[in-house]
Amino acid sequence: MANSFRCSIVTPAQSTLSVDAEYVSFEAFDGQKGVMAGAAPFVVALGAGTVRVQGGGTTRTFVVDGGFAQMQGESLKILADSALESTAIDASAAAGELSQANAKATQAGNTSAAARDRIERDQRLAAAKVAVSRR
Repeated sequence: MANSFRCSIVTPAQSTLSVDAEYVSFEAFDGQKGVMAGAAPFVVALGAGTVRVQGGGTTRTFVVDGGFAQMQGESLKILADSALESTAIDASAAAGELSQANAKATQAGNTSAAARDRIERDQRLAAAKVAVSRR
């Protein structure tokens, strides 16, 4: 199809997804990015958040944590440190993760920049899991 492109999500452990897509949105390090067929080539660092892949009348949602996205030709490759499809997320476990991440934010000793960055990343990842588990 002329209005589609190949989208792959790959982690160090497995190839999670390889489908034809019409639209993909994901969380880049500097904000949300959307991709359609014919997009200009790019490489961008991923943030912790969701990836939505729309194609063939369906939408699949994943929570990813870090990595890179590369658009080249008619192919988008999302190389993620981890990727979990929304159907595999337990809502109560995700809420527990968010609660723990929020509690860490208020603990003494977490004032270094590296500690704050990790806590904020954990909060974003847990919040994304909670959000997609409610859909």
